[in-house]
Amino acid sequence: MPDQDSLRDRTPAVSWAAALRVQQGRDKQTAPFQVACRLAAVRGRVERRVLVTGARAPVALEVARSFGAAGWQVHVADSVTPFAAWCLRPRVSVHRLPPPRQAFAAFRRALLNLLNTHALDLIVPTCEEVFWLAGAAHLDGWADRLFAPDLHTLRALHSKILFPELARAAGVEAPRTWELPGPQDFPADLPLIFKPEFSRFGVVSPGHLPVGVRPTSARRWAAQERLFGEEVCVWSVAHAGTLTACVVYRPTLRHAGGAAFAFESLNRPEVVGMARAIARAAGATGQLSFDVIITPEGRVAPVECNPRAVSGLHLLAHPEALAEALTRPQTWAQAAAPGTLRYLSPALALLGGAPWRAEVGQTWRAGQDVVGRPGNRAPVVGALLDAARFAGAAAVAGRRVVAQTTADIEWNGEAMQ
Repeated sequence: MPDQDSLRDRTPAVSWAAALRVQQGRDKQTAPFQVACRLAAVRGRVERRVLVTGARAPVALEVARSFGAAGWQVHVADSVTPFAAWCLRPRVSVHRLPPPRQAFAAFRRALLNLLNTHALDLIVPTCEEVFWLAGAAHLDGWADRLFAPDLHTLRALHSKILFPELARAAGVEAPRTWELPGPQDFPADLPLIFKPEFSRFGVVSPGHLPVGVRPTSARRWAAQERLFGEEVCVWSVAHAGTLTACVVYRPTLRHAGGAAFAFESLNRPEVVGMARAIARAAGATGQLSFDVIITPEGRVAPVECNPRAVSGLHLLAHPEALAEALTRPQTWAQAAAPGTLRYLSPALALLGGAPWRAEVGQTWRAGQDVVGRPGNRAPVVGALLDAARFAGAAAVAGRRVVAQTTADIEWNGEAMQ
């Protein structure tokens, strides 16, 4: 069994570009190859079993529905009660896990019990639990069942400091980025944004570090060149570095500049090319998502990567295409036609007041809900209960609601113990 200390956060002694060259020279006994072999082995079986984690999220509902439509026996799991998932029809098996951030050892034991009791063939993460799943899979020997990169690759993709170097090594024009603490040799007149090395939901500070923040070697920050232009988002699926799906989309309604609750598909071949280059360079298997700026000069610059599911997966042309993209390395899942509009109806109802009233009405008429479906509207009520639960827990803990939604699953580079 791998040493527990191997999962400690360490700053690489070599550049990520050099690490990529090592990665690309590995033999076929890598996690992506093992996952591919397992998928090939189970593809022809009559009954196939998948576990979808992060069941609190609408993206998990989409994944569960797609696998169910493809004939898989579907299990979902989370470390909170996922009310929306309980409301799915046809029914899926719902499991409660310990919170990995606070109880990693118990989380590992519960996962092993699920894997063995239900003979699960595939585990598909959707939220930030992906990091803890990768750590558990490495320690307990089931990485061949996990549809995600290994923890080393996940860390480099998630890091606001390492990811730009990875992108540049892939031939992509990422923004210039500096590590803090470190030599602050960035040009004085260069517009910058500052963000923690591991962060989420658009947590940035334009122009300067927030008051009172002092980066340390244990809690690093990134100073990044601030780019201006068209902002787009990307969700993609890769098998050993080869894309099987890629959706480029535009958030049309967002909460406080962060997570989108309405989104529109776009046709941007140059952005798909960027995603393809990064996936190929990383050799990754899993879901890779990006926030991208397209400058007026045509520069396609990924500002960060989230190696997990995002709202773009709701924008495939056909529901069954999602499961196919996740399980068939030779397929290509077609994105919905440009201009297709989808939305999260619970968020639209809760957050759709002024100043968005006109946009909400137009979105409701022109778009399609991804939480409730014809014949299965109950998940909308379940999602409202999920939101109320997070709001109540946030009030008790003194956090923002958006921070509460990941408080038990987020990973910020700490040791997994």
